[in-house]
Amino acid sequence: MYKTLYSILVFFFIFACSPSAKKRISLYNIADEVKEKNPVYFQGQEQYDSLISLIDTSIQFADFYSLEYADNFQNNKLVRGKSNQKNEIIQMELEETFKKGMQIVTRYYYSANLLFYVHQIVRDYQKTKGGYMETFTYFGQNKKPKISARKIANSEEELASKNYVVCKKQMFSPQEALDIVNQQGKYETRFQGSIEAERLKFILVGTSGEMKAQSAVAYNHDFPVAEELVKNERFYLNRPLKIEFTKTTGENGFSYQALTRIFILDED
Repeated sequence: MYKTLYSILVFFFIFACSPSAKKRISLYNIADEVKEKNPVYFQGQEQYDSLISLIDTSIQFADFYSLEYADNFQNNKLVRGKSNQKNEIIQMELEETFKKGMQIVTRYYYSANLLFYVHQIVRDYQKTKGGYMETFTYFGQNKKPKISARKIANSEEELASKNYVVCKKQMFSPQEALDIVNQQGKYETRFQGSIEAERLKFILVGTSGEMKAQSAVAYNHDFPVAEELVKNERFYLNRPLKIEFTKTTGENGFSYQALTRIFILDED
């Protein structure tokens, strides 16, 4: 178990706030022009593409990061994204890294809490042919896909030069990414024990069992709640916690998640 959980300690996150959005954005209130024109698949797509470009390039939104979770097989998942002044998600990116040599990055775009576009890149480094795939879906206001397109290649360079081909409509549920961000469901931050590495002490949070997902967060003497959990580990095991953290890099370049606030929650 410790070998599996130790692998997540080399990954890190930082919460950095940018100036907040001054106004609500929508598909029908876009002044920015898309610098690079995409093929037009349906009427009104230009409004979608303008909003996507604005979200990707604007500095008016606040950045957020989730904890990084690892499972029994040393596969890792994390979410990063952007939110507006009302704490509404504008963009959310789920990054999945698999021990077998695959990476999946799925980016979700929102307007007024409505998912309107998803873009996904799959990199399967074990495949000699067709290991790189890029897919997108535009969604209508009825939350159903309007159109999906895809391209497949043998390398990153070839993928960039290929054109998309319309394919069967893809749904792309954002639920897992939302669970990771909100520390809920499979990604609840329940106390699962403690470890030490690089002369640092960590509490382990997440879920247990065959389908577990866990994360390691460093603590020190400034956090008596964490010390109490570790001291009486058997008593507190599997108790729900609320975790807040930041990114920290040690003198030796070792990067990790560092605790900033912790609460023991009551069971529902």
